[in-house]
Amino acid sequence: MNKDGQVPEVQDPSPPQIRGGGGFFHLFKNFAGKAVEIYMRKLIGIACIFLLGTLIFAASTYAECPDGKCDDEVYRTDKSEDGAVFRGYSKSSRHGQGTMEWPNGDEYVGEWKNDKMDGFGTMTWANGDLYEGDWQDDIMNGQGTYIWANGDEYTGSWKNGEQDGQGTFTSADGEVVSGVFSNGEMPR
Repeated sequence: MNKDGQVPEVQDPSPPQIRGGGGFFHLFKNFAGKAVEIYMRKLIGIACIFLLGTLIFAASTYAECPDGKCDDEVYRTDKSEDGAVFRGYSKSSRHGQGTMEWPNGDEYVGEWKNDKMDGFGTMTWANGDLYEGDWQDDIMNGQGTYIWANGDEYTGSWKNGEQDGQGTFTSADGEVVSGVFSNGEMPR
């Protein structure tokens, strides 16, 4: 009650209602007309189509089949506990063409067999060294070229990760040694 003994009018605390219905699009309709409402609906529709397309593209690049060769094997990306990332063919193990990137910057691109580098491939170490050639059970075996970061280079036979057999070593300053290497030792 006020001083005059009358009860004052109570104002309604609820928000005002928009005539012609509520909602986002009706705000524009009431203030700017039907054209803005149509424009906004089209703009949101285009944005939804773009987002849907992005999601579909992302899903297809995660598990794809290059050249359609996916019979029993699946092209996929796997991350191991140590942070290494493998991209390539796999059934239950890495098998076929693939790439492994280690957290320290080392990278192998080439053939895999039973989760091991096996076949032809290229290993690039973070320190700048590079080997391109044959691998067997994660070890350089067969023919290949190793280039050290300092510019030294060996091309020839490898056995159990060592220069072994016919090969040529060329130092960064141009000195060349050719012959039969044994267990990583240069010929005398």
